[in-house]
Amino acid sequence: MSQLKNASLEDTELRRFLNSLTDWVWEMDVYGIHTYSNEAVESILGYKSAELIGRHVSMFWPKEDATPPKIEKFNTELKDGESWQHFRGRFRHKNGQMKILESSGEPLYDAEGSLIGFRGIDRDIAQTLKYEQALEDSREKFKVLSERLEWENNFKALLLDIISHDIMNPVSVICGVSDILKDDIPENEMIQSINMSSLRLIEVISNARALTQISMGEPIAIEALHLPHLIDSALREFDKIFTRKGINIQVSIPEDMLIQANPVIIEVFNNYFSNALKYAGNSDLLMISAEDVDGSILVEVKDEGETLPEDARLKIFERGIQLDQSSSGNGMGLAIVKRIAEAHGAQVGVRPRSKGGNSFYLKFPK
Repeated sequence: MSQLKNASLEDTELRRFLNSLTDWVWEMDVYGIHTYSNEAVESILGYKSAELIGRHVSMFWPKEDATPPKIEKFNTELKDGESWQHFRGRFRHKNGQMKILESSGEPLYDAEGSLIGFRGIDRDIAQTLKYEQALEDSREKFKVLSERLEWENNFKALLLDIISHDIMNPVSVICGVSDILKDDIPENEMIQSINMSSLRLIEVISNARALTQISMGEPIAIEALHLPHLIDSALREFDKIFTRKGINIQVSIPEDMLIQANPVIIEVFNNYFSNALKYAGNSDLLMISAEDVDGSILVEVKDEGETLPEDARLKIFERGIQLDQSSSGNGMGLAIVKRIAEAHGAQVGVRPRSKGGNSFYLKFPK
């Protein structure tokens, strides 16, 4: 007889509640014979609850487990009265398919304290197993990606060493030779250009390590830099192009102004000047200023071109966004500017000017 008949709740009320559950609730005696099952067993294992009563639990076992020795061993262990929690085992559905259920059981005792059976609950964990497998696959994928990232970072370090040494040597030779030729033939503009470009390339290579550190989120070396000298160095690369396009440069920076930065910060100004050449439209004046504002140093590159719309001003520092879709390029320039600024604890942005045009700014903590 089912032990549930001795429960404190009204029998019909308890059965109604148990049959509303999606988990399989069962009872068996000390010999492993089913004495009760709710109706959920049919949706889980294909048997009606009445088919279980009076039958041994081995009816659900895989055929290779339902042997007399194993059944005898199971019955002997039942008499120890030990409970079990979240045991995962294979159960045979009525149609012959195997299912994995998670089972928990507790011993039942009569009024004299004698073991009279067990009561428990089993649930179908097919969906749980899918989630666990998906999580395991995700972990494995993350492990592969992590290993790949480590390999790529090592490759970047190797590539950086090659750039810093193997490429630097021939560039230094070109720079040295062009420097000699520049003194011998000062009127030759091509030599002047080669010399300036080689100097700029040396500067780029020198900044490569800092750019790599920034891209990997590592800290960079900071030193006191003379801001007017930085701006002047950046402008020299664009001097001839500005002249050819008829763009006048107006610089207003205190002569003694210093910023705490890595030399790679010059790439911010190079990008701002490059964008001014491409996007400032018919502007014939580029104004560069710096001032102390509320304890911060604000550097601005201002043009008199067409004012950028608000949505463009909010997006252009994102990777893949270009101001002019008809221009070539991958839109990474201003995204790099933002990364460099963040590595310095600085802010970048663009805002409209009251008289038309745009102000690209870089705001440093003092």
